[in-house]
This record gives sequence, C-alpha cells and structure tokens, in this order.
Amino acid sequence: MISWFKKIFGIKPKLFRHGDLLIRKVSSIPKTAILTSTNIIAEGELTGHNHQIVGSHQVFETLDKQLYFQAEDHVLIKHPDHNTLDIPAGQYIIERQRRYNPFENLQEEVLD
Repeated sequence: MISWFKKIFGIKPKLFRHGDLLIRKVSSIPKTAILTSTNIIAEGELTGHNHQIVGSHQVFETLDKQLYFQAEDHVLIKHPDHNTLDIPAGQYIIERQRRYNPFENLQEEVLD
C-alpha cells in the first residue's frame, strides 16, 4: 500500500484507516504507557472479530486505555471483514472513529 501512495503523492501516509480504527503516526509514545502482551488492538462490537497486529511490534496502553504501538519493521493489521493493511515502521496511536448524532445531541463510537 505504501509504495503506490508514495509514488503518486511523493510522501508516506501518516494516517491509516482500518474499519472503525484510525491509526496515526506519532513522534513518541507517552512514558507512562505500559507495555502489554497482546496483538489485539480492537475488538469488534458487532461481529466479535478482532483487529490484530502481525509482525515485529510492541503494544502499549495508558491508564486511560489509550493504545499505542511501535512497529520495528512493516507490520500488518488484519481483520476478517477488511483488507489487510500494511503499516511502515514507526510509532502510532490507535483511535476509534466517533460520530456525532445531531438529532440526539450524542457522540458515539462507530461500530465495526
């Protein structure tokens, strides 16, 4: 994925989307984040399928449950309902997409 994007636009992407996840490159992972032993970065609420990281990586979690990961090399993000996503080496934050319902004046997570 990265190679065609870089060829066309001349830059590497810094934001990736995988289902209801936004994966954004960051300059550093907070010092307070704790190393976890999981490769699951999000659980699907509707299907029960998980978003998983495959490859050389470390996942970190902050006290407020915010996830980050450090990819030593290219890693793959896999989910049965989405195409596999190739992420280059670097440090990333994993965010859930949110939507605003103006009729109910409610902000809610997008369900995958």
